[in-house]
Amino acid sequence: MSGAWQAARRFGGTRGGRVLRHLGLWALFVGFEYVVFSQWQQTPLVTWGFVVKDTLAAVAGFYFFSAVVLPRWVLSRRWLLTLAGLAGIYYLWALLSYGYYALLDHQGLISRDAYAYMHRLLDYGLVGGVFAWRAVSMGLNDFVVTVFPPILLRFIQFLLRSGNRSLHLERENLHLEINFLRAQVNPHFLFNTLNNLYVLVARQDERAPGVVDHLAHLMRYTVYEAAAPLVTLQQELDFLAAYLELERLRYGQQVSIRYQPPAPGSEAQRLTPLLLFPFVENAFKHGADSSLDAAWVDIALSVAAGQLHLSVRNSFSPGAPARPFGGVGLVNVRQRLALHYAPADYNLTITHDAAAHTYAVGLTLRLAPATPAPAAPSAFFPAAFP
Repeated sequence: MSGAWQAARRFGGTRGGRVLRHLGLWALFVGFEYVVFSQWQQTPLVTWGFVVKDTLAAVAGFYFFSAVVLPRWVLSRRWLLTLAGLAGIYYLWALLSYGYYALLDHQGLISRDAYAYMHRLLDYGLVGGVFAWRAVSMGLNDFVVTVFPPILLRFIQFLLRSGNRSLHLERENLHLEINFLRAQVNPHFLFNTLNNLYVLVARQDERAPGVVDHLAHLMRYTVYEAAAPLVTLQQELDFLAAYLELERLRYGQQVSIRYQPPAPGSEAQRLTPLLLFPFVENAFKHGADSSLDAAWVDIALSVAAGQLHLSVRNSFSPGAPARPFGGVGLVNVRQRLALHYAPADYNLTITHDAAAHTYAVGLTLRLAPATPAPAAPSAFFPAAFP
């Protein structure tokens, strides 16, 4: 019995299971609509016309609300667009209703009992019967009862899931962050950097102060600045630049490192800290560290329409010992992406081309807007009292 229940749960989580679940719920909705409108004692054709009209509006409104209003407008707190989306759903239903009433009137299918109900809109024409406040005030009563319930249930489901997700985030975030930060300062990388620094100091090389500065920046950012929930893109770029300078010193001419930062103009936009570094670190760990030949690492970032695009590619030696690409760093960054970003706000792809001997990582991430600058203090209300 438990095996059948587990199989049913697994099927319910598949795409086919979700489709069947939605079909079943809409079948219940159609049944509810039929029970409501059959009480009018109209002909079956008229009754089913009401059912089809409201079902079409409910289905279109439900999936528009689920695919556009919730993920794009409610989550980003764009309340005017949210209200406009809800108004659009209502007017879709209102237009369908007006068109259906006009069709019934043209065909002479409006009964005596329903004549006053339908002509309260038809007598005022399309504009007065759909868009005027009088028509809206009357139509909202029917809309809320017949079409709005599925949308309301979807919103309640969204609130419950968001609440559970927030609780899960608060419970797991500290543990993940600690593990993540521990995984970032690779002891092998740190030891090599210190050894290189020792050699430079012994030779009185003028590059030694720069190495100390880069290493101090990495440690300071990892321990202190990255504790914030969001950092600017510029902070992440500075961190990557310092790391790459140390790797250039470490590998010298053995590894070709190409780095293309994004064009200026997006530095103030924000993201969760230390999301980009694991992909860059793994490019060296699985490429340069394991390569028997001349290796290369190619890193490119760009920003367009509020989205960050990261591409990290690296060579690897086919003769190197095989080991899984990823490790603790990528496991943690996947978990952090899932916890901090909605599924629609990021896309991560990792590919392994054995023929070309390359690993490739692609990340598209929606950036948070820049923090608005504080308003200038008023002459009457200064920012701080003496």
